[in-house]
Amino acid sequence: MPQQVEWKYLAAAAIGAVSALAVVGVVQRVSKQSRVKSIKNEFKRLSEFPPMEAQKKDVPEELIREQLSRNYSFLGEEGMKSVRSSFVVIVGLGGVGSHAAHMLVRSGVQRIRIIDFDQVSLSSLNRHAVAVHADVGTSKAKCLANHFKEITPQAEVEVVVELFSIDVADRLLAGNPDYVLDCIDNLNTKIDLLKYCHDHKLKVISSMGAGAKADPSRIQIADISDTSEDPLARATRTGLKKKGVDSGIAVVYSTEKPGKVKLLPMADDKVEDADEYATLPNFRSRILPVLGTLPALFGMAMASYVICQLGNFEMEPLPIKLRRRTYDKILGNIKMNRKPEDGDLQINAQDVGYSLEEVWLGKSALSGSLDKDKVTLTRWDASKPWKVDNLICLTKKESDEHAKLDSSKFVDHYGREFVTKVENKLQQVRDWEKWRG
Repeated sequence: MPQQVEWKYLAAAAIGAVSALAVVGVVQRVSKQSRVKSIKNEFKRLSEFPPMEAQKKDVPEELIREQLSRNYSFLGEEGMKSVRSSFVVIVGLGGVGSHAAHMLVRSGVQRIRIIDFDQVSLSSLNRHAVAVHADVGTSKAKCLANHFKEITPQAEVEVVVELFSIDVADRLLAGNPDYVLDCIDNLNTKIDLLKYCHDHKLKVISSMGAGAKADPSRIQIADISDTSEDPLARATRTGLKKKGVDSGIAVVYSTEKPGKVKLLPMADDKVEDADEYATLPNFRSRILPVLGTLPALFGMAMASYVICQLGNFEMEPLPIKLRRRTYDKILGNIKMNRKPEDGDLQINAQDVGYSLEEVWLGKSALSGSLDKDKVTLTRWDASKPWKVDNLICLTKKESDEHAKLDSSKFVDHYGREFVTKVENKLQQVRDWEKWRG
């Protein structure tokens, strides 16, 4: 009898615990939605305020020149005079924009306008240039301005806590800035900003996608018309073309494919009300994983480019399409040697460059040869079409030998380890295809 009573008490306690958890879950969801709405209202309230008046502190010229002595040595007297007298606007102050703005003021730009509607969050500390725990919950723009006072008190920093849109572009980009940095991660807003700058002949450089990337060696600076293998660059390029802009805009982008890194999933109970969890309407509510070093490098690349432009220091970024003749030659040889029974050729020169440079890193998968006059591309499996996910890089001699093999003999000829390596790589190419620009 006592044992039955004990079980009754345990059952009652378990039911009570489950009920309590359910109540807690509901309370937490309602509380989070309430906080999100509160933040949105705060953004709206802040955006109604006038821009914070630019503030600066008088600093003796000899101290400024000492602080910038290395830059004077690099850019020269005239170059630094140009940098220091310039006016730069940075739109978007997340991982990319905060680092770009930070290095611009450290490098001598003495008048900047920094624009962002958002606040510093705890999760953004992994990539923000200067924010610390005490800054969490404060405006990103005001956070930067406060830190800049300690770094370069002589700089005029104008803070604008506002969401950029085409409706307010005349006001936010007023003053004839010498350069505009686009560090926005919303596609439509980005296209509007770039179109405005193009139409008003404002020099601009734009950041493409740094999220889900890890390899700094894949970062490029190029004209928007020369970008490849970057989905955000492709979408931006397409959007600008619809508005009549084909080129003339410098961008920082990466040819790296995210691979296994994907958007973090949204819980089933939030999908229906996804907009409730977005910072603002039409903004993404799901999170793309970010390795903090890559946005920082994007921002540094933008700042370096702008400083050299302002300081009249010649810098000509090397585009990734540096071997177009090689790609055309390889494609020409493929076309010349292709037989009618091989089927349609489903690759172009860009695919050749992508496979050669990005997939096989410019070297033979078998011998590791890097000689551009010896390596070529051929089909891995001759029974399958000429597609980018069926190409392997080999030397011409290796390619001739490979062409004689039936796929059933690959393991006997190359060994299981090599065959597995190639097939895994080609599967990776298939997985990457949706990320190509």
